[in-house]
Amino acid sequence: MLRRYAFACLLLSLAAGPAWTEEAKPYFTLHQLAPGVWAAVTLPGSHAGGNTGFVVGADAVAVIDTFQTPAAAEALLAAIRKTTPLPVRYVIDTHYHLDHVAGNNVFARAGAVVMAQENVRTWERSENLKFFGDKITPEQKQMVGSLGLPALVYRDGVQLDLGGRTLLVQVMPGHTGGDSVVIVPDAAVVFTGDLFWDHTLPNLIDADTAQQIATNDAFLKDYPKATFVPGHGEVGHADEVHAFRDYLAALRQAVAEARKAGKSGQGLTDAVLPGLKHHYGDWDYFDYFAVHNIEQTEAELAGTKKRPMPTD
Repeated sequence: MLRRYAFACLLLSLAAGPAWTEEAKPYFTLHQLAPGVWAAVTLPGSHAGGNTGFVVGADAVAVIDTFQTPAAAEALLAAIRKTTPLPVRYVIDTHYHLDHVAGNNVFARAGAVVMAQENVRTWERSENLKFFGDKITPEQKQMVGSLGLPALVYRDGVQLDLGGRTLLVQVMPGHTGGDSVVIVPDAAVVFTGDLFWDHTLPNLIDADTAQQIATNDAFLKDYPKATFVPGHGEVGHADEVHAFRDYLAALRQAVAEARKAGKSGQGLTDAVLPGLKHHYGDWDYFDYFAVHNIEQTEAELAGTKKRPMPTD
């Protein structure tokens, strides 16, 4: 099952597009959400992976996540340089997953300090190996082993001054155990990483869905008028966050009810999948992740789900 799931994860992270490829297709589209606040939303058919973005202050630029490939990161850096001559001083990795950190070295070479929650540095070169399954090649191992690690880590968050503009970086639970949210208070923009996916089924391989629901509830309570940049999918607002939160709740409830009825394994999946498909079958990546979402939520509720553990 792990190999099948790993393949699905790679399809997801590689399915998202100049920035330009050799076929002259864009890696992403840029959306200006407020003065100096940009989201880079990946396009289908490219190899960019998760969404990224950048924030411009009076003195410097901060980048949130760095895509699935160095080529996509180079394209983002070029787009930033067309937007502003200011230096890119910081990169914030929202979590350790490969499709959000593979361009770290591009920005570090350009002079940026890469930072993340402390578990990201612990897990980035170890836990990302699992996405290639048990047939991982030496080249893939080398690639994971060369990922650029955060040079600066924090436990609970950090505040950054870009010159007349403050960024609040806050650690919130749910997706991996090392997730950061980047808030731009003066623009009412929140970069959520993979704690929120807009009309897209999530990768739950490391998730605690109860915590992730609580985090999305906090988004809605604390930032009801904000613009949210998800880890995957289009830029959203409160309605989209609420829809994602409700998906996680519906998934947990359906799995819990099937377990209460004595179902497990394939029988539980067969009982839960039709209802999910009825309500969420038109969401992106449903065919990739629906079965895995069910299986991993079953393991979570049973107390058998394995998650990466921080080292002391």
